[in-house]
Amino acid sequence: MLVVVAGKVDIGRKRTCNQDKILICDKRVGSLPNLLIVADGVGGDNSGEVASELAIDSFYDYITEHEGADLSTPELIANLLTRAISHANYVVFERSQQDAQCKGMGTTFTLATVIGEHMYISHVGDTRVYVMNNKQVIQLTTDHSLVQEMFESGILTREEVFNHPMGHYITRAVGTAHKIKVDNIMCELKHVEYILLCSDGLTSMINENDLKEIVYSKKEVELEMIVENLINEANSRGGPDNIAVILAKKCEVI
Repeated sequence: MLVVVAGKVDIGRKRTCNQDKILICDKRVGSLPNLLIVADGVGGDNSGEVASELAIDSFYDYITEHEGADLSTPELIANLLTRAISHANYVVFERSQQDAQCKGMGTTFTLATVIGEHMYISHVGDTRVYVMNNKQVIQLTTDHSLVQEMFESGILTREEVFNHPMGHYITRAVGTAHKIKVDNIMCELKHVEYILLCSDGLTSMINENDLKEIVYSKKEVELEMIVENLINEANSRGGPDNIAVILAKKCEVI
């Protein structure tokens, strides 16, 4: 299976600093055949930008240093990804303890890698992964956020969660504590056409139906143009936050 990928980060309309970072590797990284990451930094001044970049760099270094890792089972894949995120968490946390300007910084961290017929996701925070075809959009990740907890407790409805004023409060982030809990997800790609990784700068402005409509609005459009259209739509609705988008399209090997 081949996956074609495009991605972009936009500062948005209201922010003066861009704390979102992405990584797109469509070739082998260590034992992984490919790697997609979105990280949305949190923290005062520029420390969120430091956290997201440092987390991606330290995760990447860990994966490349473990090139011979055994990935023969889903459990072994999830274990490698979790250990790499735990390493990134340690690096970011230590930096926050040693540098007063970085105190309290952290970052969401969501990655995907396609291995064979499956996609493996590791996830911390409220950056999301969606899969879609021309019939439906499915959110694979669960936000680690205050409003998600309120929804699960029955305090908020699904409609009230969308664009809630407290939607940016996350309950889990890389680098804010000595240890981190990671969600791991495996998804079969048989009926999937598009894979979308994005920060809340996109999802707080555009709901799932609109995401699908934009992705499928025109036939034979380059992925880069679809990414631009998604970002432009979020900005047209106010663009209050940085916007990070990675869009991948599955292409069968002929």
